[in-house]
Amino acid sequence: MTDTNLISLTGERVTMTLTDKLALEVRDSDGALLWASSPDSVPTITVNPATANADEKTGQCDFALHLAMNQQARPFSTASYSGHQLTLNGFPGTDVTLALALAIDAGTDELLIQVEQTGGQDTVVEVRHLYRFDKPTAAGGYMVLPHGSGYLIHADCPDELPGRGPRGGLIGHRWALPMFGMVHGSHGMCAIVETWWDCDVEADHLPGSHSTLDFHWRSSLGKLAYPRRFFLRFGDGLDYVAMAKLYRQVAGEGGLLCTLQEKADQIPVIRSYIGNVLFRRHAWNIEEGPRVLADIRKLREMDIGINFFFPKWLSTGYSTDPSTDPPPDGRWQAWLLDDPVPGGGWPALVEYAHAVRKLGGVIQGFVNQRHQIPDAPDYDEERWPLNADGRPIDNLGVRDLVDWTQKVLDHAEVNGFKFDILYMDGLAGYGRGIPEDFSTAHPMTRRQNFEQQNACMAETRRRGIMAGSELGRFWAMAESDYFSSTDWCEDRLTNVPTVGAPAPVGEPIPLFQLVFHDCYVSSFMGGGYAVYEVGSDWWADRTPRLYELLFTAAPAYNWLPGGRVPVDWDSAATQRRCTWLKRWSAYYRAIAMSEMVSHQFLCPDRTQQRIEFADGVAAEFNMAANQFRVIGIEGFSGQWETPEAL
Repeated sequence: MTDTNLISLTGERVTMTLTDKLALEVRDSDGALLWASSPDSVPTITVNPATANADEKTGQCDFALHLAMNQQARPFSTASYSGHQLTLNGFPGTDVTLALALAIDAGTDELLIQVEQTGGQDTVVEVRHLYRFDKPTAAGGYMVLPHGSGYLIHADCPDELPGRGPRGGLIGHRWALPMFGMVHGSHGMCAIVETWWDCDVEADHLPGSHSTLDFHWRSSLGKLAYPRRFFLRFGDGLDYVAMAKLYRQVAGEGGLLCTLQEKADQIPVIRSYIGNVLFRRHAWNIEEGPRVLADIRKLREMDIGINFFFPKWLSTGYSTDPSTDPPPDGRWQAWLLDDPVPGGGWPALVEYAHAVRKLGGVIQGFVNQRHQIPDAPDYDEERWPLNADGRPIDNLGVRDLVDWTQKVLDHAEVNGFKFDILYMDGLAGYGRGIPEDFSTAHPMTRRQNFEQQNACMAETRRRGIMAGSELGRFWAMAESDYFSSTDWCEDRLTNVPTVGAPAPVGEPIPLFQLVFHDCYVSSFMGGGYAVYEVGSDWWADRTPRLYELLFTAAPAYNWLPGGRVPVDWDSAATQRRCTWLKRWSAYYRAIAMSEMVSHQFLCPDRTQQRIEFADGVAAEFNMAANQFRVIGIEGFSGQWETPEAL
């Protein structure tokens, strides 16, 4: 390919060009370079020979795309995008043909990039560095990462990013949004991945050197399988708030933007849930029932509404002691047993739930569809063979998730147990990732996995029950009304020291909330898990009460530090918690269904921040002084105040 054949696309304010290495350069109208993909980490494919076995990797070869002997360009257009498609083949030793398309929407300066295998008996199993962008730290600005609630990695960030494979992750699992960005000066670049299911995005930050975003495309059941597409938007003033609002528009066009107002029209209990406080009893113990009910009654007398996180049902009986031998198995298929819990079985559960409802409580149930147990009525040893420890080897059983959810809901209904909300443990986006293409017993694509999980939540909502899941993720937004946590544990960006608790990295921002705040309810887990997992709480010296408000978390009693049941009502700490809960709840009720329209830092050291909502409410936070003020809500004076010390 000669220089005269290189692709060049002209937009309203930028021009985009491919170099002879198929790297991408973006220049302004004066010709100044704004952005450039890496000239060293160039687009590369991994090819599996047709003669290799499906799981054989020894014959795989890598090829840089620009080394294709045959490169032909032709016009390409779709919707408002116009550009060119390169047909690439003639790689040594393989017959694969690829099509690389680049097209621009001249009105928005948005670039469409698409790659697919279009021919050959050999199989493309991966595309790497399509594209990689390195921003020198000397250029200033920041990198936008959708890790949990969202993070900015400023050029002056003194920490390297934590290692995750080594620093990558699949969108929809580690990454909470399919949107990433970079900013230097006033100019921004925003990447939105349309076919995100198998996209692995690597982020890196080397202090004093550069920040990196690198996009890789993994196989789907061993092949590229379908066209991989993402978009790059460029613009002056395109900061992280503008990026979030851009993706909110894209999410709306894709059917993901379903607000709580809209959801509450289908499931009215959502409005009650928003007005209440989450109160949790960790695990089933019938002997504690009267004391917990007395605690709920006490909270109701204080005019605190209750969302009762019903005790988890262990298939092996009750225990909260981690040292118990054998330990609680964490398998929750006790829902399908005729006698699901010790201490009275179904009648005891129904009676307990009825007592909570008489006190005005909302019932939040808990289930884990992924875990099967051998003594359950529908256990199939051929589908879930046991390992030496007596646990199923394949614990995913993803194809059975919807059927299993229906069985749980039917069995509960037959036995007289009624949910208001069903929280599905592990069903959405834990950052730990997923196996490559799942197991040989249950082969399915990652996309099918997400669709199955959404179908479980849709089946739950079809019955008028709020659907809840774990850790906020964009793909579950239309079907999940509730997420169990906001920026907790796996969703906090930390280093991973060998000694001591993880330390924070980067600047946490409400990026996810700028997109979806008014579409879901989510609790800030706080200290409730600290007894089980070291380092799971928000940092005590990082103003946790302020981040609860900044991240628009719904109030929860048991996940406040030291918040345990049964409650010690005589302690001053309990009274402080209840005072804070009422304040927190008043704030949340006012903003729950209103779009968050902006977030900004008010001073150079970023210790003062402000968020605003579409209904006119605003809140400011002084992280250095541990103070906040709320404007536009009755009962808040608009003056600075200090949260309760819990």
